[in-house]
Amino acid sequence: MKLKRFREIASGRDVYPYLIFDLKNIRYLTGFEGSNAFLLIYPDKAFFITDSRYEEYAGGILTKEYEFVIQEKSFYDTLSRVISEGEKYLYLEEHSASFSNYNELKKKFPQLKIESGGSIVNELRAVKNSDEIEKIRKAVKITDECFSHLLSTIRPGITEWDIVMEAEIFSKMKSARRMAFDTIAASGKNSSMPHYFPSPSKTLQNGENVLIDMGCEFEGYNSDLTRTVFLGEIPEELRKIYSVVLESQRRAISAAKPGMSAGELDAVARDYISANGFGSNFGHSLGHGVGLDVHEAPAVKGGGEMILKSGMVITVEPGIYVHGCGGVRIEDVILIREEGAEILTSADKDIIII
Repeated sequence: MKLKRFREIASGRDVYPYLIFDLKNIRYLTGFEGSNAFLLIYPDKAFFITDSRYEEYAGGILTKEYEFVIQEKSFYDTLSRVISEGEKYLYLEEHSASFSNYNELKKKFPQLKIESGGSIVNELRAVKNSDEIEKIRKAVKITDECFSHLLSTIRPGITEWDIVMEAEIFSKMKSARRMAFDTIAASGKNSSMPHYFPSPSKTLQNGENVLIDMGCEFEGYNSDLTRTVFLGEIPEELRKIYSVVLESQRRAISAAKPGMSAGELDAVARDYISANGFGSNFGHSLGHGVGLDVHEAPAVKGGGEMILKSGMVITVEPGIYVHGCGGVRIEDVILIREEGAEILTSADKDIIII
């Protein structure tokens, strides 16, 4: 079914043969999870190329839609065995083909005109099917449970790195294969840096906030959650910031629906934050798609033109960051449905004082 949907788009754009390098996209189409593979797709056939390490594994999972080809010598030598004689064009998956790939192909196939084929599989991945959504739900549930667990362990005197390690151990104990990205635990003034690297020596202090951004991977699909909690008390400025961030997120989630552009959704939260005097303190995008990659299409950013569709899974994560004071970010994963947005995340968003 996925290959059929790919061909519907590729045929309309006349981009055959189409060569895919991206392993996540190859996994999406075939189920293959190894570290070396290529797909060459024609209107009526598709060649799956990998090396002998994966002969038994790949042979056992590939459907009859794909002709299995063992790589001998280089990939480019193997490609020469399967590309149609007299072929004049070769279309590359735009985002995953490197300049080195391009040069090697030009050298090996001087008769071919090498063209960009766009990123068709990325477009397909933006809308999830029911199986993908259920895997994301499971990843989100693990991360929700992890956050609840962290609330019982966070206290003055532990380090930011202690939180990172606790999150990783808990998530893997709950069947996560790996973390979706390097967990962020930013305390006090460090939280004004949206993508901060946690410190093994920075200890949490009373009166500080702690911004935690984490996610995990379950059966290939990811979650993403950010919460900001407080130790002992809340500085008045951060209390105000928290209320603005929370309301901006609430408005954006309420507005999210099929047919609006990603840029329009970004503007809902950004305009509210700006109206409350913090526009210059919200520098990143409102959100992003979540799936096989924790950051994938659509990019929910200012000016984003991709139209939201039912079945898209995205984050909504407004934040305000004030140098010398700290930052607040609140992030949920939502599912776009015909009737609006379903919030997949269940972790508490009320102000939490530990």
